Amino acid sequence: MIRLANQLPVTSPEFPADWRSQFEQELVRSGLRRVWIVTNTLLVIEIFLLLLDAWRSQGFSSGVDALTVWRLSVLLFLTSYRFLPAPWKSPGLGLRYFLCMGMVFSCWSSAVLAGVTGDLSTYAIGLLGVAASCPLPGRFNALLFISSAVGLAGWLGLAFPAVGPHWTSNIIAACVMGIVVEKFTFRAALREFTHRQAIELQRERADQLLYNVFPESVATSLKDGKRSVALHGEVTILFADIVGFTELSTRLLPTQLLDVLENIFGKFDQLAQTHGVEKIKTIGDAYMAICGAPVPTDHQVERIADFALAIVQECKAMSAHTGFELAVRVGIHSGPVIAGVIGSSRLCYDLWGDSVNTAQRIQSQGQPNAIGVSEPVYFRLRDQFDLEDRGLVNLKGKGPTRSYVLKGRRSATAPDQ
Repeated sequence: MIRLANQLPVTSPEFPADWRSQFEQELVRSGLRRVWIVTNTLLVIEIFLLLLDAWRSQGFSSGVDALTVWRLSVLLFLTSYRFLPAPWKSPGLGLRYFLCMGMVFSCWSSAVLAGVTGDLSTYAIGLLGVAASCPLPGRFNALLFISSAVGLAGWLGLAFPAVGPHWTSNIIAACVMGIVVEKFTFRAALREFTHRQAIELQRERADQLLYNVFPESVATSLKDGKRSVALHGEVTILFADIVGFTELSTRLLPTQLLDVLENIFGKFDQLAQTHGVEKIKTIGDAYMAICGAPVPTDHQVERIADFALAIVQECKAMSAHTGFELAVRVGIHSGPVIAGVIGSSRLCYDLWGDSVNTAQRIQSQGQPNAIGVSEPVYFRLRDQFDLEDRGLVNLKGKGPTRSYVLKGRRSATAPDQ
């Protein structure tokens, strides 16, 4: 038994609720595009045929026949639909109005031609055209087909009672065929829409993953097939290392240890986003972040300083909450770096240069819950932050180097985030 309604899938993860309205709107839009083409085409054809009929009949000197009346009515409808303001605002209502009138004129022409040539092809053409080009959810078209078939068959039965069931059987066959064709067309459109939406969903998930792994500008470049390495004149680099994590790893199960690390670095990620700092990577229990690349940033040194103070306080709070003896050791340096994405597999955005090494070595020489900064950073922060001179610190590969300890801000005013 043929079900009249074109049913949409039940809402599920594979077919979210918002897809239903999108699919219905897409069917209406595609239907209206086809209606626009049909309207313009029929206007040209009917005007040409009407002029031809007028020429053959010498200006309708012998009167106007039923076919001419039909052509004039079609022209009036097409012109009003094409050029006059629609009395409705809903595109769906406008489409359904056109389909109803289209079936009315198809039945009318068949009724006229049936008495002249015995031909019912215009009804079948109109019905199959609607079924193939304008499938709609629900049972609107199916009911339209059935009502038009009943109306046409009833009129022919009254006008030509001696003909018998020949025309009626043809009308019923065309009606059933139209319902079947519409269901196949609807299902094909639904499969195509679902497939396209699934591809778009996968693309969005891939983009989201890409933007989670890389800075936004780098991810956009990778999507465009570009992958460059750039020299940045000034970037502020921060390294943070969890003190006591190695000792803690001997007391906890691996899963517990990873939970602790995930909790700490998750908080660091939130703080980085709050302060406009770009996380680069984690290496074991070490955390690397920058400001000023790949896109130049205002107040980059101040942002990193505020971020460093925030992660120290966060680590203290977490240590007090969990009972684990955890602290963070931070090093900050500002200078030129080379940054970009290299390699052909397992890509990552990274930085290279002496400035990166300096920040890491300042961090390695620091004290728990202390923020070590280099001399260039000190000169950028000294007017807004409290800093303590550590004197000369022997850094590996660099020798004695003056460094400072960042204590805190002098005022509550922070740079614009």
